[in-house]
Amino acid sequence: WGLLTAPGAVARGEAVLRYFKQFAQLAVMMAFMVWPALWVRGQSRWRAVARVVVVAALLQAGYGVLQFVHWYRPLPFFPTLDGIFTSNPSILAGSQQLHIGDGFRDLPRLRGTLCEPLYLGNFLLLALPLVALTDWRRLWRFSATLALVVLIVLTWSRGAWLAGTGAMVLALALDPPWRRMDRRQLLGVAALAAGVLGLVALALGPERLGLPLERVAQSFSRRDWSNLTRLYSMQAAWRAFLISPVVGVGWGQYAWHFPVLVDPAGLQSQFTWPVVNNFPLRILAETGLLGFGVFAAIAGTMTRAVGRMRRVLPVRVAAVACCGVWLQLLFFSQYNLPHIWVAAGLLLAALADTGPKQGAGI
Repeated sequence: WGLLTAPGAVARGEAVLRYFKQFAQLAVMMAFMVWPALWVRGQSRWRAVARVVVVAALLQAGYGVLQFVHWYRPLPFFPTLDGIFTSNPSILAGSQQLHIGDGFRDLPRLRGTLCEPLYLGNFLLLALPLVALTDWRRLWRFSATLALVVLIVLTWSRGAWLAGTGAMVLALALDPPWRRMDRRQLLGVAALAAGVLGLVALALGPERLGLPLERVAQSFSRRDWSNLTRLYSMQAAWRAFLISPVVGVGWGQYAWHFPVLVDPAGLQSQFTWPVVNNFPLRILAETGLLGFGVFAAIAGTMTRAVGRMRRVLPVRVAAVACCGVWLQLLFFSQYNLPHIWVAAGLLLAALADTGPKQGAGI
């Protein structure tokens, strides 16, 4: 209905084609949610899925080491290898090197085999909680957690850091550790924190230890272009919602409205195809109150179910993973990343699974 009530500055046929392309893409992504939601049942399958995801994340960490080394000491084979995963180098513009303030710093932003560091950070938010369900020995779980936390720091993705903080808050709320942790576990947490700080300090060097704090402070800068990009995209999305508040402007139609709705200063804030850097706001703008109401109802129902089943380990783990992954979608809306929907599917599976609920714990 949004195509009819709030048409964009484009031919009707092109708008309809865009709608069906976006709808087909969403349907494909939903398949990545439905599969784990239906298949993951019982401890053995939870363990298998957790191990696959965590091993994939550890492979990303290994690839990240190659990226880090190549930045300072070029490896002859690495450009060819990297070209396999990133066929379009223009995608990497501005995201390969850390930028703080008015200039670049001599530090790489690790992205693994993905084309953006924030995508890797988002995937790690899925993998980290699942370490608890691998049933590996304590030392292996400790080492995996250490490697993945260091990797997420070195993506320099502020969105991933913030979403990870939110996920940790949820983890503490669902299962307060002070109720069950003994001295050995407390020492393990302290060792993990010390290990992360030590490895990050080793990667940065003593003279650059303050850069993570500077990176966080950059989030409040009115001059930072990445901040302005997000704000302008949200401004146009909100105005698109106001045009057609009930049914929105149509799924996938935001880009046609962006040039008309954004302030003139924001016209150059996007790349070739404008996107809303906030997925819930995109739903509101493109599907209106009707679509957003359905989205909110589903999210609310799942949240209440998590509250009722919070004593079940897979539920807690899947909830923390899903929270981290989807919380970061407040800062970007590239929803066609399969792991985003796998996270939602795992939470649905955990809430539906009535078999034995076991796990090694975090």
